[in-house]
Amino acid sequence: MPAFDHFGLDIGTHSIKAVQLSGSFSEPALVAAGQIKTPPTNSDPNSEEATETLANAVRTLCKEAKTNKNKANVSLPESQIFTRVVEMPVLSDKEMHNAIAWEAEQYVPIPISEVKLDWQVLGKAETTGKAEVLLVAAPVTLIKRYLDILKKAGLATFGLETEITAVARALVQRVEGSPTTMLVSIGASTTDLSIVRDGKITLTRSIATGGSALARGVAQELGFELDQATEYMKTYGLDPNSLEGKVMQAIKPIFDVIVNEIRRVIAYYMTKHPSFPVKRMIVTGGTAKLPGLVIYLAEALGLEVQMGNPWEGIHIPGKLTQKLTEDATSYAVSVGLALKQAT
Repeated sequence: MPAFDHFGLDIGTHSIKAVQLSGSFSEPALVAAGQIKTPPTNSDPNSEEATETLANAVRTLCKEAKTNKNKANVSLPESQIFTRVVEMPVLSDKEMHNAIAWEAEQYVPIPISEVKLDWQVLGKAETTGKAEVLLVAAPVTLIKRYLDILKKAGLATFGLETEITAVARALVQRVEGSPTTMLVSIGASTTDLSIVRDGKITLTRSIATGGSALARGVAQELGFELDQATEYMKTYGLDPNSLEGKVMQAIKPIFDVIVNEIRRVIAYYMTKHPSFPVKRMIVTGGTAKLPGLVIYLAEALGLEVQMGNPWEGIHIPGKLTQKLTEDATSYAVSVGLALKQAT
């Protein structure tokens, strides 16, 4: 079995997570895992000071988590890259390669010379017969920033990929015969949506509403400081029976922004693939653990909703099982990144 020789590193706006695995894609085993809070940096994320601050945090995390490899797969934040599924004529590989930059210019809001382009042909749209192509454009400045952070942290970069790609690998692609699945990753500052069919990402969307916005809603509605509002949000969430439903009522208008976007994404997907409807939803991300969230989504959308568990099928030493299971939704990106080498 091919061995892993690196790990996954997820630098989020709220926390930084690291996961190192050994073994193979089909039989992975945990070597190390951990997370720490993302340190505050000044307003310019590309500054030398911000890079150094994050590099120090990554170094600290690797030491505390006891990772022992110096190559990492790192995720790029979905909100700062441009990911889109586009329809194109069915072309040969060479023709597609030549056409892709021109196609990307129509969708990427910055000059193509300032991004690194990647693409994957997904198949044909059922209703049009055209080729569906997943386009990913990452700003060169963003890539440089992440490479600099790792270099200053004493790490080599094995690869960079989008958060959605890593989540899909961790939660859907390892299970053969998975039904068409919507992934909802609710982070601190954004919620990333994707639909995965036959192991391929067929649609993506990122919206600027996440856990921080929900906490601000609680603070404003109930007159709390933000830290207290965050604790109340985590404790009572979307449970209508807790605290007379006051926290739920504060969260609901903001959370419904996410729910309505999910509805729009599913409706758009169905115009392209009416014979392959979304069968279930998997929720992940640090904010996914809110009490009542799974039930609320299931009732609002009429779908089976599951909490994502990236540790499923991974051998974990007994002493770590409880803690990692409690924080499972936070680790989907880093687990997916750690699994990348063997795919």
